[in-house]
Amino acid sequence: MLPELIIYPGVIFIVFLGLLYSGIFRKICARMQNRVGPPILQAFYDAIKLFGKENLSHEGAGHGFFIWPIVAFASALVAALLIPVAGTVALNAGDLLIIIYFLILSSAALYMAGFSSENPYAIIGASRGFMQMIAYEAPFILAILFPVFFYQNMSLSYFNQLQLSNGLLALQFPIAAFAFLVAVLGKVELAPFHIPAAHQELVGGYYIEFSGFRLAMVELTHAVKTIALLAIGVALFFGGSASILGFIAKTLALLFLLAVFRATLARFRIEQAIWFYWTLAGVLIINLTLQHGGFL
Repeated sequence: MLPELIIYPGVIFIVFLGLLYSGIFRKICARMQNRVGPPILQAFYDAIKLFGKENLSHEGAGHGFFIWPIVAFASALVAALLIPVAGTVALNAGDLLIIIYFLILSSAALYMAGFSSENPYAIIGASRGFMQMIAYEAPFILAILFPVFFYQNMSLSYFNQLQLSNGLLALQFPIAAFAFLVAVLGKVELAPFHIPAAHQELVGGYYIEFSGFRLAMVELTHAVKTIALLAIGVALFFGGSASILGFIAKTLALLFLLAVFRATLARFRIEQAIWFYWTLAGVLIINLTLQHGGFL
């Protein structure tokens, strides 16, 4: 149990894979934009560098300025540890409700850290982040409810094994699978939903005041949360995984798809994002009602 928690598929594996995927993601986006891009290992260099830098804090920053980034990273890590990787779970398998809770807590903690910094740009970015959360969580949860309602089960391990036997649930619930991927873009703040940190307007958004250890926590939170969401997608919609090679291949395919969105779409305004996500939620409610009622 302890080796699984610490090494594979535990903390070391998740953090390593998160940073590696971050470097791969940046490389894919760079090549799509006809740039060379940074080395794939750049995310590792950044993390090591940030942990060695000084933690700067101005007089107006509250205690949450230090605490909330740690809460965000810890929450994302716990969520990732509850998700099956190639059929293996580091912690006792939690149901989807617990995983959703920790993912929401992770995002909320980052924005609370922005509020605690008492910087006007950070406060605007955090406000946008909470508004976007209210928008994207609706289609994210509704998409997850499709297989949950149909199979009357909330265990990701169950759905992982089910797909290994019966095929992709994305083919059975295509609208839900699409909505899940679009909601993931918002949860990890990728274009066109890179709104809370909009660099063109907010000079970094909610983490503008972060440096050193705090900024490292933000980067690690995003990396771990990305792995967690990709793993949920594989276990719930995209075929499951029986081996580590299968898990890596499928998560990389989803990562490539996210990179295509990131490299080709312009950023939405906050009201456009809210309208889009709530419209998508309405479509999902109608589709869920019809499909669960046996009309589709």
